[in-house]
This record gives sequence, structure tokens and C-alpha cells, in this order.
Amino acid sequence: MASGDRAEAAGRLRHDLGKYIRFSAAETLEADTTVLRERLRADVLATRRTASATQSAAEVFDHWRREAGAHFASGPPAETLARLCGTMDELRRLSAEIDALDRPGLERLDALTRDVARECRALYLEAKS
Repeated sequence: MASGDRAEAAGRLRHDLGKYIRFSAAETLEADTTVLRERLRADVLATRRTASATQSAAEVFDHWRREAGAHFASGPPAETLARLCGTMDELRRLSAEIDALDRPGLERLDALTRDVARECRALYLEAKS
């Protein structure tokens, strides 16, 4: 894959996952736990919404990884993608339990969404250079 194509693939991930996993997030964490849970449910479990379907953050990532992940197999992008995979594994585990999470669990899930957004941006910047 040419570097322009790699940057385009990383740009898609930055947009489709990195942007929308925090789409509804405010600057400060919601004080009301119910509101926080609902926002995380929307941003993490229904990250991509169309008229006919929704995809969770994990589904968006898995689809992207099947299509483009192999093109990030070496150098700094590989390290960033490995970190992102680990973050997504934890996010996947916590989001599966979202209704049972206590406040610290929800706060951890929120922190993971920040990490995902940051790692998607880093992957894009590395792919561009």
C-alpha cells in the first residue's frame, strides 16, 4: 500500500472510530452516572449509525482492521496499532458489561474512549509521514 493509501486508511479510522467514539462527550465528565452511562452506550455501542443499522466501536474497528490493518505491520504505525488493539480489547470487555459497571468502571470506559481517539490520531499522523 502506498503511503497515500495508508494515510487514507488511517484517516478513515480516525474519522469513523476516533471521532465518533467521543461524539457526544462533553469537556468535563458527566456528574450524573446515569447520564454518563447513556452517553457511553450511545458513543461506544452505537458508534456508527445509519438508517438501517448501527455498529459498535469494536465492530467499526474490526471491520477497518480486516480491510486495512495489514498495511500497518511495521515501524511506528505497527506499535500504535498494537497499542490500539490492546485498548480496544479492554474497551470491548467493559462495553459488554456497560449496564453492570459501577461509576469507576464507567470512568475507565470513558478514559478508554479518549485513548482510542488519541491512538487513531497518532496512527493517522504516522501514516502521513
